[in-house]
Amino acid sequence: MSVMPKDEGDRLESPEELAEATSGAKRTPFASAKKLGRARELVRAIAVAQTNATLYPEAHPLVAQSIDELVSAVAGVTEMGFDAITVNVYKGTLFVEDHVLPEESVTYRKLVEELLARGISALTFDLAFGDKDARAFIELLATTEITDIGAARQFLEGHGAGAVTVSETTTLDETAEEATPEKKAEARSAYDAGVAAMRDVETQVKLGKVFDIEPLQKLINTLLSTLFTDPAAVLGLTAINSHDDYTLNHSINVCILSLSLGAQLGLDKDSLHSLGLSALLYDLGKVRIPEGILNKESPLTADEWAIIKSHATEGADLLKRIQLVDQMPMIVAYEHHQRHDLQGYPEPRSGGEQHLFSKVVALCDAYDAMTTSRPFRREIRPDKALAVLMQGRGKAYDPSLTKAFVAMLGIYPMGAVVRMDDGSAGVVYRVNRDDLLRPRVKLLIDAAGRWLDEPNVLDLRLVDSATGSWARWSDECIPAAEAGRDAVWGYV
Repeated sequence: MSVMPKDEGDRLESPEELAEATSGAKRTPFASAKKLGRARELVRAIAVAQTNATLYPEAHPLVAQSIDELVSAVAGVTEMGFDAITVNVYKGTLFVEDHVLPEESVTYRKLVEELLARGISALTFDLAFGDKDARAFIELLATTEITDIGAARQFLEGHGAGAVTVSETTTLDETAEEATPEKKAEARSAYDAGVAAMRDVETQVKLGKVFDIEPLQKLINTLLSTLFTDPAAVLGLTAINSHDDYTLNHSINVCILSLSLGAQLGLDKDSLHSLGLSALLYDLGKVRIPEGILNKESPLTADEWAIIKSHATEGADLLKRIQLVDQMPMIVAYEHHQRHDLQGYPEPRSGGEQHLFSKVVALCDAYDAMTTSRPFRREIRPDKALAVLMQGRGKAYDPSLTKAFVAMLGIYPMGAVVRMDDGSAGVVYRVNRDDLLRPRVKLLIDAAGRWLDEPNVLDLRLVDSATGSWARWSDECIPAAEAGRDAVWGYV
């Protein structure tokens, strides 16, 4: 049983407040105001140069000035560490790399139209971009005779503009980040093997025997291998929920979330392996707690609560007895309920502090417990669970880790079922790092409540050029069962 924080108050932060509070923790190329400003300046410079080249002759001072500004704007972005920078036009919306620019998508509508009229959906500037490249590119946008991508490429090549390339497809194709079927199958196989391994661990501990650590090591190695190559395939596994095997699924989910957060924090592979093993074994002490107490639906008595709290010391004792070479699982088992403010249990030693791994596991444990249905309570919607965690930052949870966790999952995490603006419903299958409020959704149910034969993919970052507002948006998370389908794993 994971205990809900009791000191965070009744008010839950709104999705917009959550996004604002975690903005500094986002790991995107344009997360800072300065970097985002340079991305916007690049798009503005392209639009201004295109307009001036259309209105004035090539020798006009404004044309020369705007070309200089474009070269400077490209340099301003590339000097931030980019070998090349790509501006995408994705379904009528402007992006720099994968960062949406909603205001510019409306303000510079003419630029969008001129690019698309020439078959250009993406343009890339590299480090060598200079005056000659800028002049050729702007002349291309001012030349109305060019109406396809082939002619556009020939024009640039003919003018010696080798530092700017154009493409008829964007780098934001909606299937680009889909986990491959092979990776999904491999990740699911590892998940199921992990559940079996944890079941065996539980059985051996209950019998007083030493359990085999090798299957757990293998699980962590597989998860890490997939995490480094296709992180979405791993994180999507947390959408698997089994009411019959809650304890086992919970351990695997906490391990996945912990590994994902650890990777987000930049931990090396050895540290991640230690964190993963700690996340699998941190609750091992619960095997010594009677199931009648663990799953009790009515309030616990003082004596029962004391027994529940003993699982931290019991788990540490069990792990000490098997003499693991890695001591971190024992430490995390002991510390994971101590809280960031050290007001939890067991009482810490004088001057003590929760280890980083204990803080990570505590956060992931609380989130997965809240978002999973149990016999004694319904699950909390993912966005509300994240709000609870954010309200507990600085008290139950480490503030920086909590923000990083929300930034990793997004306000509407993978696997969350959302109701759309028109009453339709879908499942979040990817989080857009540049805009945590607007993920990618696979629409499963239309506005009339009918299941679609094939999911309709929506990117909620797209802008309606006619109104200047978002084309589609999600109103709220809803329980998967309310949408008529309890399992969403197949869609993420």
